[in-house]
Amino acid sequence: PLSAMAPKQRSSTPGPALRRAGAGSSTPKREEPTPKREAARRSGPAPSGKGEGASSAPPGAPEAVPARQEAELPAGADEVLLRSKASIYALTPDRRWLRPSYAFPLYGSAWCLTIALCFILEPSFEALRLYYTVIGVGLLAYRVYYYARKEWILYFIDLCFVTSILLIWSLWRCTEGRCSEEWLLAVYIVAQGPVAGATFPLQTPLTLHHPEAFESFFLHASPMWICYAVRWRWALLLEPVPSFGALISAGFWRLYFPWALMYLAFLLVQPFLPDSIAQKETLMDGFIFPGAAPAARLAGKRQGFRTFVPKVIACVGFHALLSLSSFAASALAYKYHAVQVAWILCVLVGCMIAGARFYYQSAHPDYVPPGQLWGLARIAVAWAVLLPTYLVTEGYLPLFQ
Repeated sequence: PLSAMAPKQRSSTPGPALRRAGAGSSTPKREEPTPKREAARRSGPAPSGKGEGASSAPPGAPEAVPARQEAELPAGADEVLLRSKASIYALTPDRRWLRPSYAFPLYGSAWCLTIALCFILEPSFEALRLYYTVIGVGLLAYRVYYYARKEWILYFIDLCFVTSILLIWSLWRCTEGRCSEEWLLAVYIVAQGPVAGATFPLQTPLTLHHPEAFESFFLHASPMWICYAVRWRWALLLEPVPSFGALISAGFWRLYFPWALMYLAFLLVQPFLPDSIAQKETLMDGFIFPGAAPAARLAGKRQGFRTFVPKVIACVGFHALLSLSSFAASALAYKYHAVQVAWILCVLVGCMIAGARFYYQSAHPDYVPPGQLWGLARIAVAWAVLLPTYLVTEGYLPLFQ
């Protein structure tokens, strides 16, 4: 559920001015990377005939401008292409993201200040709540604008977006006993679990060059920081601590399961909605129709509905299966402070490594980052840290005796 700073950018496809200049070309333009498509691209090569190079334009569309021809663009093209819907996606590795920009100190400061407020400094609950609301809502609002222009608005029904919005709402609504204990636990467990844990398979990078790039990281990582402060600094959640099973049950049945049911229902109904909604991409489309143009995706959903249904169910089921590991980590984090710190560090270090790879690939286009299996392997690496931490905390491994 759930997310440009802006060094000057030139599009990988022509903007309005260049389209008029190249109207005679007949080469189809390239399909623009979406957030999910770009994550898959960073994880490994796309299937043959698909991916970023897939055609999404009708015959007669202008030819794409390769990134290497950037210097040949006419003067003033920056301003035109900056406004183009087809401008390069912020998480597509490219040398332009290495240029000095106000974005790096701005978003770097936001990241460091949020970490300091949650873990080091001692603001009041009200002050931290106000700060997080301002920065969180601001980044979400920008992402609404950014995704609406690129026709990715249905990504906002994903779990990370939904949880982020519910977390901010709960910080204001759930004071003085106005929310049930089960709801408080559910928000904590999902924010700490599936939302933060998604950074492993997605290989979410910590990047600072663009608001969309930073929001992708902040959306997944920051909820666990706020939950840490609420749980361990102000002790606003439950005492005595519920059992491990009760914590997982609260997160799954109170929040995750209702979301998954509504999400699945929408995906199954979407093909029968008006074209303006039915052809828009969702998170699961990145797996079912990788690299497909909107028209091809819509045809696949409507004409191939019988095969589309089991694929959707399988994708949502796999999402739930991967989330179980994160539910367990979140429940242990609620019960044990040391596990909480270890879990936060695993997520943060993983995002920093992915961010370093992103900028290295931007500077070295021939570099091939690790594939999707590495993202799944990072889950095992995290548990190789969490499990010993839990065993030491419980006294099963008398490390300090």
